[in-house]
Amino acid sequence: MEDNKDVQVTEETKVEETTQKTYTQEDLDNSFNAGRKKASQDWQKDEKYKEFVEWKKTNQNDSEKLAELQAERDKLFSENKMLKATSEVAKSDVKPEFLKFVTSEVMNMVNDTTDFDTALKEYKKNSPQYFGEVVVKKVQSSPNLNNGNKASSVNDIFNNMIRNA
Repeated sequence: MEDNKDVQVTEETKVEETTQKTYTQEDLDNSFNAGRKKASQDWQKDEKYKEFVEWKKTNQNDSEKLAELQAERDKLFSENKMLKATSEVAKSDVKPEFLKFVTSEVMNMVNDTTDFDTALKEYKKNSPQYFGEVVVKKVQSSPNLNNGNKASSVNDIFNNMIRNA
């Protein structure tokens, strides 16, 4: 009889051990992250990975240098284009005081369908006041003492003063 009691106790213990454990999302995430971290550490120890990282750093430096050179080239190209335009506008008989203004106006008119020469001709046609010879107008800076009369001698001046009095 004693043997039967021991057997029954053992069976009850086995029933209690077969209960299922449920896993939460946090448990699954922790397990996944731990496996990923271990795999990543193993991969980063590889020599080819280290060579790749070094290559990537030098390639980024080369990319930055290339970008700087392209920016400098674009800036020089723009300056060259503006100097050529200024030279062409200056040759078109523009008044010197309006050279920069006319150049910028003509450059704003240039697009895919209108080239520089066409834009300059059109601007010259529509705004002739900025083109032509420079007119120098003499202005008398000293007062005219003989009131516009041309006096040839001192006697004429005195006679005119007496007549006006």
